Amino acid sequence: MTLIDKTSLRKILLRPQISLLARFLDLLAEANKKINLIGASSSEQIIETHLLDSLSLLDFEEVRDSRQAIDVGSGAGFPGIPLAIALPNLNLTLLDSNAKKCGFLSRVTGILGLSNVEVVWERAETAGRSRFRDNNDLALARALGPLPLTLEYVLPFVEPGGHCVLQRGRRQTGDTDVAADVACLFSGELDRVTLVKPYPSAQNLHVWVFTKVGKTPAAFPRRPGQAKKRPLAAS
Repeated sequence: MTLIDKTSLRKILLRPQISLLARFLDLLAEANKKINLIGASSSEQIIETHLLDSLSLLDFEEVRDSRQAIDVGSGAGFPGIPLAIALPNLNLTLLDSNAKKCGFLSRVTGILGLSNVEVVWERAETAGRSRFRDNNDLALARALGPLPLTLEYVLPFVEPGGHCVLQRGRRQTGDTDVAADVACLFSGELDRVTLVKPYPSAQNLHVWVFTKVGKTPAAFPRRPGQAKKRPLAAS
């Protein structure tokens, strides 16, 4: 079984939750030998850079208080699966456009008995015009891409009054102004950017929190591929 620092996790999780996290990491390591879910990372790297990084979102009340959330571009299940384990009252959709990754997520949620999780294989641009639009009080994305693209993918899922929480790396000059301007196009407002250090060697990790102030205009998200080909910029 994957070794987890149980002493630190017991401050925020119950023993059964820690066991589920360990089982999840075992399943991930096993599947990663067959399909590229998370790259060639050691168990220690996965625990620090993925698991502990995901659980650092528990420090944000927007995450802890959520009841209906969507993890956009969930990939191997970070941060979605750790949060679904830590917050059993949270109904969480794991959205990804990769069929193999969705197959893994479906298998894992079944084995772990995560009845609060739904796995959806679909592009964000398509799902953003479906039943998931304006239907979540929280949307999550972790290292999904440039800020303008990420905001166009993620904000349409959030209901007015809800929040978008993005996990990102190094800050760039002027990116706060760009994010604030672009978010307005989708009826979002930048609330704050917080530097986080979920493990001792962590550097330049930031959590961006946006508030949804109205419904996203009908023009967004654009057709699949358009956000990447023609990224929006600050006015």
